[in-house]
Amino acid sequence: LKSCGVNAIHPIEPQAMDIRELKEKYGDTFCLIGNVDVDLLSRGSREQVIERVKYLIEEIAPGGGYCLGSGNSVPEYAVPENFAAMVETARELGEY
Repeated sequence: LKSCGVNAIHPIEPQAMDIRELKEKYGDTFCLIGNVDVDLLSRGSREQVIERVKYLIEEIAPGGGYCLGSGNSVPEYAVPENFAAMVETARELGEY
């Protein structure tokens, strides 16, 4: 992928890919994008979303090469309060 000019991987769906393993293997080669489960955004609680975002920022973001986002897209059926919780937590804990 790198030889083709790819410099980021998205989506990274938590049900299909282990982001910690990807970070260990490819974190110095590719920017990793996503990993907040779409199902969590649409059916999870606000607290579950906050916990997932905290995990990603505290465990995956250090060292760079990570961009917080959904594991795929943000569907119309996502709960607006959950999406807002993802953004608010990222702003609170993230570095820019």
